[in-house]
Amino acid sequence: MFLKKLGIHGLRNLSHNEVYLSPTSNFFYGVNGSGKTSLLEAIHVLGRGRSFRSRTLEPIINEEEQACTVYGVVQAERSSVSLGVTRSRAKEFEFKMNGQKVNSASLLADTMPLLVLSADTFRLLDAGPQYRRQYIDWGVFHVERAYRSLLQKFKRALKQRNSLLRCDRIDMSSLSVWDIEFVELADQINQYRKQYLEKLIEKIQWVIGEITELDGFEFKYFPGWDAAKNLSDVLYADRQRDVQMKATTHGPQRADLRVRFNMRPANEVLSRGQTKIVVTAMQVAQGYLYHEMTGQQCLYLLDDLPSELDLSHRKRVGGLLFRLGAQTFVTGVIKEDLMSSWPIEDENVSMFHVEHGHIIQE
Repeated sequence: MFLKKLGIHGLRNLSHNEVYLSPTSNFFYGVNGSGKTSLLEAIHVLGRGRSFRSRTLEPIINEEEQACTVYGVVQAERSSVSLGVTRSRAKEFEFKMNGQKVNSASLLADTMPLLVLSADTFRLLDAGPQYRRQYIDWGVFHVERAYRSLLQKFKRALKQRNSLLRCDRIDMSSLSVWDIEFVELADQINQYRKQYLEKLIEKIQWVIGEITELDGFEFKYFPGWDAAKNLSDVLYADRQRDVQMKATTHGPQRADLRVRFNMRPANEVLSRGQTKIVVTAMQVAQGYLYHEMTGQQCLYLLDDLPSELDLSHRKRVGGLLFRLGAQTFVTGVIKEDLMSSWPIEDENVSMFHVEHGHIIQE
């Protein structure tokens, strides 16, 4: 699977662009502010219905336009699918597949799964557990179809339990009823995550070994409660604490993937450069495992790769992605820096110059 054609209208400074893309490697170079990252943002909007740079889509609409539209053609092995996303200043969304409206952005994600490496991606180690939960759930979501509906049911149960905990006079019998459903759903989510992470952690360790000589990393899954105990017992024992906090303090919503380096928390001891290497390995490993489990490929969006990794590590990452066969979109300021990052064996590289919001294929 690869994105064959991309059209962008009214997204930031990309007013009117339509390009045809290589099924493997696509490089975009130009000065800062030319629109390179906005191009990756457009692909992300097409694949997920949202930006990776902004929590809302309104700021990405060009100031001279009333709406932004991104459309594309995804080529699968035997067929193609057209996708389209439109967002207006009136906050109206429209998702389309093969010309027909669809109601959920998850259908876009199914058709064109994406992985991003940008400056913000490094929050995966530096920031809170929610980023690592999202990282885990991306993988489980794409390989276990039942997981998405299960997660939605769990979020509803969590919301209902928290709502009861916020009441002035709590109905303990109702809370006990919701605890039963909460625990049942939590156990299923935990099982899905554990099974997936057993494979993913092994793949991360392999990719780290391919990229760097750093040794001593440990990845350990924390389910959100003491795994040696039954969650129902934990909830009952800490019920008074939950009442005081007015929130559920144990469960999958508190899960984390804890990363240690030489027996210490990685975010406390790794340099900025080392953090970039580990996070890159984690994202590359996701793509390898996704391909291994589904036989399909995801797309990689690599923003300003030369500024994030030195040449030696860029070459190793480029080699891994080339061998994987995933379609990649890589941005940088200098054309030569991009070319030097990639294996010379790749004969299908497409080079684009981005200037003042215009994308020109060379």
